[in-house]
Amino acid sequence: MKIRNIFIAVLILLIAAVAVYEYTKPPIIHGSLINPPKAMPDFTLNSTNGPVHLSDYNGKVTVIFFGYTNCKDICPATLAKMEEVFTRLGEKTRDVRLVFISVDYKRDTPQSASAFATKFRPEFVGLTGSQAQIDQVAQDYSISYKLDPADASGNYEVEHTASVMVLDRQGQLELVWSTDQQPDEIASDLSVMLNK
Repeated sequence: MKIRNIFIAVLILLIAAVAVYEYTKPPIIHGSLINPPKAMPDFTLNSTNGPVHLSDYNGKVTVIFFGYTNCKDICPATLAKMEEVFTRLGEKTRDVRLVFISVDYKRDTPQSASAFATKFRPEFVGLTGSQAQIDQVAQDYSISYKLDPADASGNYEVEHTASVMVLDRQGQLELVWSTDQQPDEIASDLSVMLNK
């Protein structure tokens, strides 16, 4: 009887230890975590409604993607993926802002950047700016981009870093997603950030 009681006590302790571990273990993050988070300088870029500052989104989780509206593959695929994530998260996304920043300062206007972003979801924000503004923001976020030479009809491609940056509610860079990150992983990571 004594051995049986000891066995039960050990079993209860083991179950309690597993429960405590499961409750206190850090959540799984699928993207690349920036630890400690990096405070990002404020920026001002142009939207269809006038200037937008990064600080306008303080208190929200801000997802930033750099691209351009004439992109045929990565940019629309990334925004479509983010649209799927927002749909999965539903009401939780009221505390998330997705900001699409066009690096194609020659062709893209605030209107075209906004039209491109909102095509995927009405609350997505499209911004652009002058070359100097874009250069500064790209440098702050370690984004590289290059406008390729134009062809005979004036068309050109833009090479750019395709990572997605995630800022916490205080405007600190905390997470980076690569292009191969899956929607379920992104949704999981956003849920973790929103629960902080």
